[in-house]
This record gives sequence, structure tokens and C-alpha cells, in this order.
Amino acid sequence: MTTNIWIEKGWGDSVENATFDDIKTAIEETIKIDEEHGAFWVGHMENEFVLEVHKNCDLFFVYGENQDEQIQTKLDNWEDVKHFFKMYFNSEFEKLKREIELRPFTYKKLTNG
Repeated sequence: MTTNIWIEKGWGDSVENATFDDIKTAIEETIKIDEEHGAFWVGHMENEFVLEVHKNCDLFFVYGENQDEQIQTKLDNWEDVKHFFKMYFNSEFEKLKREIELRPFTYKKLTNG
């Protein structure tokens, strides 16, 4: 099955045509790995949206014409993380962005790329 979704892991592994089961595996690996490498990124080959999660459940959504905008929020647990990745896999990017923006302790950052 071709998904056009890729995963890049903080410890150097990557997955092309990732499935949601690959996300579950990446979460399990992230929980077990050290803090320095405990993160992974998911991207879509046709859309310029990247979803990044860290071991401490910080979630980043990177978007914009040149991926020059980013919002960050702190999630409560790994089930919340899975919720956002499900939206990503369903290509619900605007809904995902809105839901992050509505959460408390959300920060928006513009980069000068």
C-alpha cells in the first residue's frame, strides 16, 4: 500500500509509505529511547505539512508555503499523540491545525527561511 507518508526517527531510522501501525511502532520506540534521540517526524510527499513529536509529548505542526510556520503544544499522553497522527493520516491537516491552536499552552513560531 502506498501512503505517500514518511517517518524520520531521531535515532536515524526512516520509513517510506508509512502506515498507522508504523506510527504505533515509532511511539513504542520513542518511549524506550533516550531523551536526546526521543523524537520522530512524519511528512507527506505531496503536502508541505510535517508533524513532529518528542518523548515528552511536545507536538509540533510545521506548515506554510516553505514550511516556515510552526505551532507547538504539549499533549497529555500518547493516546492524544495518536489522535493527532490519525488526523494526519486522514489528510485532515486544517482540522489538525485548528485543534492544536485551540489547546491551552500552544505557541506559534514564524521562521525567517
